[in-house]
Amino acid sequence: MKNKRLLCDLLLILAIAALAGAIFLLTRLPSGEEGEAVEIRIGGELFKVLPLDTDSSTDVGGLCTVVIENGAARVSESTCSNLLCVNHRPISRSGESIVCLPNGVTVRVSGGADFYI
Repeated sequence: MKNKRLLCDLLLILAIAALAGAIFLLTRLPSGEEGEAVEIRIGGELFKVLPLDTDSSTDVGGLCTVVIENGAARVSESTCSNLLCVNHRPISRSGESIVCLPNGVTVRVSGGADFYI
């Protein structure tokens, strides 16, 4: 009897965890459509919007450099210590983003079937 209750409890925990994981993935995954522009924000304030179809390199307030090449954006240089933003893969799909938390910089692809959560 005790083993059956333990099994039921474990199954309930697994079901709740699977449901939470599915909800998380469905709300956080990018839409999959090609983006049209890149929004660069510093501390939540809009710094610049750049089109993804034009190759460019932009200095973001001396904090980092955002490069757009072949329809994708990446951070090529940063003054932060951990450089996670520099090591992030290039982004091109609507909803994708690169965040440099130490510098407070966010690079986000917008356009297409864009959505905010």
